[in-house]
Amino acid sequence: MSFFSCSHLTKKLDKYKLNDISFTLEPGEILGVIGINGAGKTTLIRTILGSYRNDVNEEDGGEIFLDGKEHMSNMREYKERLSYILQDTPFSMNMRPWEIGERYGFYYEGFDKRKFRDLLKEYDIPVKKSMSELSKGQMIRVQLAFAESYKAKLYVMDEPAGNLDVEFRDDFYDKLRGFAQTEDSSVIISSHLVTELEHLVDKILWIGRSENEGYVRYFGGIDELKDRYRIISVDKSASAEIPSDMVVGSKVGDYHSEYMLYSEDGSFEGKLPEKMYGELRFPDIQEIMYFVEKESELQ
Repeated sequence: MSFFSCSHLTKKLDKYKLNDISFTLEPGEILGVIGINGAGKTTLIRTILGSYRNDVNEEDGGEIFLDGKEHMSNMREYKERLSYILQDTPFSMNMRPWEIGERYGFYYEGFDKRKFRDLLKEYDIPVKKSMSELSKGQMIRVQLAFAESYKAKLYVMDEPAGNLDVEFRDDFYDKLRGFAQTEDSSVIISSHLVTELEHLVDKILWIGRSENEGYVRYFGGIDELKDRYRIISVDKSASAEIPSDMVVGSKVGDYHSEYMLYSEDGSFEGKLPEKMYGELRFPDIQEIMYFVEKESELQ
């Protein structure tokens, strides 16, 4: 059994449904969760955290395991192994930052109150103010300090970096790498900052959206994903020579056009005119998402 596994998870929320989401994670790995707004990234994160139960509706189902503990039947032990940083802080907004360690640290074995206070000072958190008086970025730093104050098995992040200043964001990513450098911890992070994720994560879970349903568009390594795509820029007269079944999407101009091409086996030479080989380049994840999601909207 994998260290962390999400198997055939289905979660119905209002009129939208995450359908048959499956992926695994091993110790030391960082997984990036990507997708357009509304694809279901936050719903997935909250279901992993146990905030949403996956047995409420008839269509709900699937299993989640962390270090041998199933999240529904062993909810207490499962949650003790988690740490999380969320876009919307889970802590009481009426509390002062130092009080959070006193109140919530009790629930996590090995929580170090002194370390938590030291980290609040290191992160320049005004401890006399209530959480409601802090900026979004400061709230994220409080959560990071809390996460660093005990040893978790899985660190779960939902859009944590968007409200951090650029200077601290690099330090934050270094912290995430540190969480995953041990032999018994992993990280799941969802983010719209796809370009930054590309240099941080080991695997990608790309959630696609089709009408009112979210599904796994891709799960696997970044290099494996990028190897299936190429971008080519050609003048208008040469565009007709590109096989239409390879074209994922395009930006068509009056004289020059850019095409995203796809090949399941990663082979492009032999499928295009030889004169085009030198015009091919690897895309980044942001470009792949742009072309694929744009094409999906047109269908």
